[in-house]
Amino acid sequence: MTLRVVLPWAKTSELSGNGRLHWRARNNLIGKQKEDATKRAWEAGLHLVRIPDGVDIPLHLTICPPTAGGWPDDDNVIAAQKGALDALAAVLKVNDRRFRIQEPIRGERCKGGAVIVEIRPALVLIPHEGVVL
Repeated sequence: MTLRVVLPWAKTSELSGNGRLHWRARNNLIGKQKEDATKRAWEAGLHLVRIPDGVDIPLHLTICPPTAGGWPDDDNVIAAQKGALDALAAVLKVNDRRFRIQEPIRGERCKGGAVIVEIRPALVLIPHEGVVL
């Protein structure tokens, strides 16, 4: 089973490890990023998924940068998404250290940019009612 969430592009110049923002401005951006990622994760139904303890969670990221500008470094894109990945972990009710980020895939450029996160755990428990056929 693959769970998919499309996250908005995070400005790598501001949120990567190389960013030089004032800590308060950076925290405000991360707070907004977490809020937006939480909303998108709920919309994708991640709050209904239960991943058993002890199971690693492979994350597959497809990087779709904005149409303008050069191609960003993959590691800076991942670092800039830290707040969003923390939010995904909170919605899944797991510790983010269980995430195993796979080699990022370079997707097509798109307006505004995006990072597509696909979660492919080996075992997922989805609560249900009634008969499953």
